[in-house]
Amino acid sequence: MKYLAIGVAAIIMMAAIGLLLSQNDDDGTESVIIKQKGSDTMLELCQFWAEDFMASNGNVQIEVSGGGSSTGITALINGQVDTAQASRQIKSTEVASAQANGVDPVEFRVAIDGIAIVTHEDNPVEVLTVEQLRGIYNGSITNWNQVGGDDRTITLYGRQSTSGTYEFFWEHVLEKENYSSSMNMLSGNSAIVLAVQGDTGGVGYVGIGYADSSGINVLDLKKDDDATAYSPQDAEAVQNGQYDLSRYLYIYTDGTPTEQVNLWLSWILDADLGQQVASEVGFYPLSNDIIAEERAKLG
Repeated sequence: MKYLAIGVAAIIMMAAIGLLLSQNDDDGTESVIIKQKGSDTMLELCQFWAEDFMASNGNVQIEVSGGGSSTGITALINGQVDTAQASRQIKSTEVASAQANGVDPVEFRVAIDGIAIVTHEDNPVEVLTVEQLRGIYNGSITNWNQVGGDDRTITLYGRQSTSGTYEFFWEHVLEKENYSSSMNMLSGNSAIVLAVQGDTGGVGYVGIGYADSSGINVLDLKKDDDATAYSPQDAEAVQNGQYDLSRYLYIYTDGTPTEQVNLWLSWILDADLGQQVASEVGFYPLSNDIIAEERAKLG
C-alpha cells in the first residue's frame, strides 16, 4: 500500500508538471493569448497571418474571429479583445465611446484592398461607371439592359449592416443614400460570391481576396463615361488609388501595443512576413513608406 501511495503521488506530480509545462513555451516563458475580432473581409487574411505568426512564435496564441468591423471595434471599446480588425476607419463616435471607457484606439494600416464588383460569368457587362453602380444599388437601375447588358432583372447582393464593407460602399458609392430595399444582405464575402455564381442576374461587392473564383466576372470601374476604366485586379491601380474602390485595411489596438501585441503587429508590418502573406491571400501589400509610418507607431 505504501508503494502504491507513492506511485499515485508520483503520477499526480508528473501530471501537474506536464500541465505547467503545457502552459509555457520551450524556453520557459508563459504562453499568451491575443484575442482579435472584427471584419469578415479580413477574417481569412488574419487567420493566415495568425497561423504563420504562431508557427515561429510558439508562446503566443492568436484567436481571430469575425462578425463585422463594427462588432470588432465595439469589442475593443468594451475591453473584450486585445485588437480589432476593420475594413473601415473607426468613427469619431466610436473613439469617444472608447475614451469614455478608458480605451485609447490606435490605428494601424495593415494591407490594401480593392472592393470588387462581381457578376455571373454569363453576364456580358464588363465595365460600369460609379454613377451606374450607384443607380444599381439605390434601386433606380433595375435591369441589366439599362447599362448595356441583356434584358434581365438585376438581383442585388450586399453585406450586413455591421460590415465595414457595407459602410464603405454606402459612403463612397451611394454617397450615404439608402441601399435599395431589395438588396439581399449576406454575412460574408464567400456567401456573396456563391450567390452570384448561381444567379445570372446577380451582382455583388467583395474584397479582392475573394474575387479569384470561377463562375464570376470581375468588372472594371470608371469615374464617368469619359474616364479610364480600372480593374481591382490591377495591383498598381489599387495601390495608387486610381481604382475608385481602393481602401486600406486596419487593425486597432488599445494604446501603443506592447510585448506580444507589439510583436504581432511588427510581424504583420514586415514586408517579408505579414505583407508577403497578404499578397499570397489575394490582397495588396503596403508600400515601404506606409510600412515605415505604421511601424513608427509601435514605439
